[in-house]
Amino acid sequence: MSATDSTRKNVKGQILTALSHPEAEEGLYFRNFALLHEEDERPSVEASEEDILEALQELISEGRVRMNDGSGEVIFFLSA
Repeated sequence: MSATDSTRKNVKGQILTALSHPEAEEGLYFRNFALLHEEDERPSVEASEEDILEALQELISEGRVRMNDGSGEVIFFLSA
C-alpha cells in the first residue's frame, strides 16, 4: 500500500531534514533514516520502510537526493 500524496510529501520533508543535519554530512544508509542510536542528534523519519523508499525514489528522480552504492551498502546524500 503506497502513501497518500500528503504523507509522501511529509516523508520527503523528513528525509531532507535528516540529510541536512550535520551528522549526515557523509550521507546516511537507508536504515539510518528510521533507526537512531542513543547518541544521534538528527531527527528520525517517522514512516514505514516502504514509504521511506518511495519518497527516496521520488527525491532521486527530482534530483534532490543522490545515492552512492560503490561501498556495498547504498548511502544517500543531498544533491549539491
